[in-house]
Amino acid sequence: MARTALPVPAMLPLVLLAVLSVTAAASSRPHPLDPLSPAEITAVRAAVLASPLVPARPITFHYVGLDEPDKPDVLAYAYGGSTPRRRQLLRLLPRRALVIARAGGQSHELRVEVTTNASSAATVLSHAVHRGAGFPILTLEEQFAAVALPPAYPPFVDSVRRRGLDMGDVLCAVFPVGWFGDTGPPERVAKMLCFLAGATANFYARPIEGVTMTVDLDRMAIVAYRDRVAYPVPKAEGTDYRAGKTGPPLAGPQPAPGVVVQPEGRGFHIDGNIVRYAIGLQKEKTLQTLLHCLLKQLFF
Repeated sequence: MARTALPVPAMLPLVLLAVLSVTAAASSRPHPLDPLSPAEITAVRAAVLASPLVPARPITFHYVGLDEPDKPDVLAYAYGGSTPRRRQLLRLLPRRALVIARAGGQSHELRVEVTTNASSAATVLSHAVHRGAGFPILTLEEQFAAVALPPAYPPFVDSVRRRGLDMGDVLCAVFPVGWFGDTGPPERVAKMLCFLAGATANFYARPIEGVTMTVDLDRMAIVAYRDRVAYPVPKAEGTDYRAGKTGPPLAGPQPAPGVVVQPEGRGFHIDGNIVRYAIGLQKEKTLQTLLHCLLKQLFF
């Protein structure tokens, strides 16, 4: 039986559907420097928890982020020429995550392969225990757990009572102990400093001086305490920095507002995770890379 060829108008929707499918598949592929998506982070977490490389429990995740590919590979993708060439390079570039976790009193560094195939799970590629100086950053959960220790610690309660302070006005914060080089403490410890809030929001201006505490973040216990001297706590009056709470000369007439005008429009454009801006030449960066550049300019 002879096949009947479809007329061009009838074939046009099929051609458009095929083009749209290819375009959607290409657009669903992430840029090599795109940050991990929530689904990818969930897959990475599941892969680490299922891996026998870190059997100790509990595991605390201190960092989960993109393990960026090498710069030459990213440049080859960015300036790869035709779209098929770029798609081929993107398929070859590995998409991996860097994980820094804490378990069993050790700092673990893992690299996890993140697949774009929904039917495949993420896979742990490598694992190493960090034995050098330094520890992972503080998490919010362990900071909240640490600041809950002083109100239940009898020596600190006694120090507050002897100073005539109200424990309900006391706030504590966790601070790193500092850098001691390779001879630093082997335990992951932090200092806790406490302040008195009371009638002001500027509690940092009212430290409870003379009291120092050291907390072991792995054991979540106060391991060192010293009350060496009792200094008076500064009064709350005149320390509030909020608008409407300040006095002269900050409470005087307000200056006229200023207006910044760009007649030719803004000089940058945000497209998803891409920030495009022009400084002499057209440049293109991801939001993550741009943030790193800004932080380097501010702090280094």
